[in-house]
Amino acid sequence: MALNIDKDDARRVLRDEAEAPEGTTRFDLAWREKVVKLSELCKVSSQTHIAFLGTAMLAKATNRSADLFAIKPTHAIGNPNAYSARTLCHGVLVPLSAELGFSIGVTGREPLNNQPYFRMTRLDDGTPIHSGSQEAFDFMLGLVREIQVLPNERLARKALRAFIAVRRGYQPSYAQNDGEAQVTPDVLVACIEEFVNENSEGGRRAQAVVAGLMDVVVGESRVESGRINDPSRNNPGDVCVRSVTEGVPWEKAIEVRDKPVSASDIQLFCRKCIQMGARDAAVVAVSDQQTLIDRDALARWANTLGLGLTLFIGWDTFVEQALFWAAEAKPVAASLAVSSIHQRLVAVEVSAEGAARWQSLIGSAGN
Repeated sequence: MALNIDKDDARRVLRDEAEAPEGTTRFDLAWREKVVKLSELCKVSSQTHIAFLGTAMLAKATNRSADLFAIKPTHAIGNPNAYSARTLCHGVLVPLSAELGFSIGVTGREPLNNQPYFRMTRLDDGTPIHSGSQEAFDFMLGLVREIQVLPNERLARKALRAFIAVRRGYQPSYAQNDGEAQVTPDVLVACIEEFVNENSEGGRRAQAVVAGLMDVVVGESRVESGRINDPSRNNPGDVCVRSVTEGVPWEKAIEVRDKPVSASDIQLFCRKCIQMGARDAAVVAVSDQQTLIDRDALARWANTLGLGLTLFIGWDTFVEQALFWAAEAKPVAASLAVSSIHQRLVAVEVSAEGAARWQSLIGSAGN
């Protein structure tokens, strides 16, 4: 039988360490330096390693018996100290980190559902690590080994306290959008083009723009926009509109590309739409390096599969269509889109600098 780390106890421990009155908080400076180093290593690799370290610290701080390497009880039969790292992370660390104001590196609901932790049966089982993430993983593994041999919860809590203190400095802080920006449709297009072209941020900026525009068209509650490169994403496209028809999951699926897209890329996307129940698909291709695509041939091919396909090359047509089909008149819809896009930028984890840049562009254009 595996170790059951009581979630209420874990929540209490995490709150105690995060909410200690200023001036009374004490933590191990050596652990602070270690968490800082891991945080810097993870800036250019997987942020999931930060979430895992926080989970391991919380487990040991709650119950010193926890075997921090036996992270999946179903694969640790006979080990009474095995614990479910995924359950502890998802059920306690993720929600409370958001509430208490410290970053665990990633914002998804189940960080340990990502690689390499998804494939592991045990922390040190030799699961392949992406080469760009190996140094961060190895360093994190060394820290877990140190935590594993701590003799009591008190010392583990000191390490956890250092983790929280350091990671508070990495919590993104976004300037608030005042919702009063007034822009015309043509100015909105120009701002979008400049904003996306100057920094892709891994496709986040373009995806947020499309999602924000669709919010204005059909309402935020019907628009799904997953995290970039989310392996657990179960939507057919980057931005999807939920159907209002019973038994039909998706009304529209949109793939957003700020890099050149080929006809075969589009066909693969279309097949995914069909498999996942979306009957109307669109590709928004906004790279200035985009090559010519035979739209008619692709549309005919999609029709043979019973799929509606629309291609938008560049921002102009997509923005114009979105504003036209919005419930409000185009000038009003354009101004509403400014705020919606800002909210989506935050949701897909665009940098704080990126969100501020969007407001700066809109503010300058509106003057």
